Amino acid sequence: MKKLTALILLSILVVSCTESSKKIMLTFKYKPGMILEYQQDSKKHTSIYMADSLVKNEVDESKAFVKQEIIEIINDSTFKINEIDTWHYTMPNKDDSTQSDSVTYSREMDLYVLHNGKIIDFKFKGSEEKASSYMKNYYEQGLPVFPSVEVYPGYSWTQTTSVMLPTETMNASTTYTIKSFVRELGYDCAVIEYTGNLLIPIEPKKDDKTQRSGIDKIQTTGMIYFAYIEGLVIKQTEKWKTAGTRTQIIDGEWEKYKFESNYDVNFILVRAEGLN
Repeated sequence: MKKLTALILLSILVVSCTESSKKIMLTFKYKPGMILEYQQDSKKHTSIYMADSLVKNEVDESKAFVKQEIIEIINDSTFKINEIDTWHYTMPNKDDSTQSDSVTYSREMDLYVLHNGKIIDFKFKGSEEKASSYMKNYYEQGLPVFPSVEVYPGYSWTQTTSVMLPTETMNASTTYTIKSFVRELGYDCAVIEYTGNLLIPIEPKKDDKTQRSGIDKIQTTGMIYFAYIEGLVIKQTEKWKTAGTRTQIIDGEWEKYKFESNYDVNFILVRAEGLN
């Protein structure tokens, strides 16, 4: 019995030492013709305040499907990815607030992504100008850019971005840490834990009669499961805690309000084609 116990303990120690000494490169390995489909489940709780009084408290849930098709590799360094996002959610009926309507919304865009995950450009296929500034800031601040060296459990890196606000320049930063190597959904994965803060200014648009502006201060925490052999994300969980301010014109008068929201997202790969 002592011999068996010793063998089991030795086996555990060998596996542990192997995992702790293992090093890998984090890099996306997309191929033209590859198709990836993800499901995203989201829940958001939002409270809106005017003059320090709570005026609205609401909970929204939505289900989204993300389809990515890798179109080509440009100059051996940039992936062109066509992405179609489709959301399904419910909202109060305009004529009867006790009733709900099911709503479906879609958008399509082309993403230009480097092997390290950095998005260098994106182009909508429709009229999405109002979302482009917000998304640009999110892509720059909230998505990981993988290091150019091998990583291992315990390795961490911090990304810092300077953000131009109306009255000052501030830094937004996110720290990523390799927690472990695991087997998840049939893939060998690096588990990447992260925490950070985002600062996203809301700029008024010329064609917006409300001239809405403000800033979102977002605290993020999350976990990414990256399949390092195939070079793709297979699962991600993320939490946003947002404190936002808005100024806009309502009935000809300037109004200010604040809001707080807690946003939970689960993102998972449901179909992959063309990996081999």
